[in-house]
Amino acid sequence: MYLTPALGRRIVSEVKPLLDENIIIVDPDGIIIASTDPDRINSYHEGAVIACQRKTELILSEADEAALTGVKAGINLPIYFDGLPIGVIGITGSPEKVTPFGSLVKKMTELLIQENMYFQQTEWKTRRLEAYLFEWVQQEVPAEAFLDNGRLLGIDMSNWKRCSLIHFSASDNQNASEFYRNARDWLKKRTNDMVLSWGNDCCLVIHDEPASLATKLAPEYARLLTRFQQEFKRRFGFLPEIGVGPAGPPGKMRHLFQKTEKTLAIALKRAALVLYEDLLLELCLEDMTPATKTAFIERCLGKLPQDSTLLTTLNVFLANNSQISETARQLQVHINTVHYRLGKIEELTGHDPKQLYSQVSFYLALLFLENYTNPT
Repeated sequence: MYLTPALGRRIVSEVKPLLDENIIIVDPDGIIIASTDPDRINSYHEGAVIACQRKTELILSEADEAALTGVKAGINLPIYFDGLPIGVIGITGSPEKVTPFGSLVKKMTELLIQENMYFQQTEWKTRRLEAYLFEWVQQEVPAEAFLDNGRLLGIDMSNWKRCSLIHFSASDNQNASEFYRNARDWLKKRTNDMVLSWGNDCCLVIHDEPASLATKLAPEYARLLTRFQQEFKRRFGFLPEIGVGPAGPPGKMRHLFQKTEKTLAIALKRAALVLYEDLLLELCLEDMTPATKTAFIERCLGKLPQDSTLLTTLNVFLANNSQISETARQLQVHINTVHYRLGKIEELTGHDPKQLYSQVSFYLALLFLENYTNPT
């Protein structure tokens, strides 16, 4: 564990409100790395070297200022980590005045260093975990040795895994990290899930499930995700989209993640929370090429997209399971008007909207058209 200038500046800023005197932080080589007096930074302090070597506090008088290089009257206290001195904190002033504060300042400094060390270890573990997961989702068939490395990182490889991707639709460079921290902290208080930042606007959640229960997402977990969305919206003003993938063994992580990505793509277009197990038609359509979709729209709808009234009528008609009376009620028109418009749709497209085959074709074409009109 080493004292860095950044950590030294933090210690000074935290300790300074306790004292009116100047404070210095010195590394074991005697270089002042932080101080309330900017002119002393990067200068040599012989008293700090002596205090580190002797492993004891060193009280300096005005007479010592002439005998030792770079020192001022005050007290120098070695800072310890794991039983070893890693630097010195010095308080400038009359020894009689500053000595009573010595033990308090030293204890506070060492607590700050321990806190910083814990933070660094946590960040290091998180980075290792992120690197491992990134490699995990890339491997077609991970070797047993690779899975063993995951166990060393605390990943339970005996359970099946389920991935979820949470997308922050209102994220930008300034607040994306805040959205991620909120999601991570909220979920970690309520689950044992791994939650990691994924790209600029997503976080990846990996959920453990016993293989015997992994065919369908547990209703209580789905309710938990819904509750997360609602509380997130109350705090930040928008609803994050969530795609929940299927469950499977740890050795199939790449396939699980790819299916989760497809599920999120559909969530971005259709709904805020989408489960892979609920998808049927959408998954088949995801792999169709744009050229095929464009050709299908043209052959099925013809010039219909140019007539917004007829297009709206067809959408409402299909959404109401071909019930003409309900379609008329929602459109606030007479039933005969709906019959007339359905006839015009047949004239323009060559497909009778009252026939099941045509209805399926119209539904697909309108779905493709919506994707082009409202791209993600």
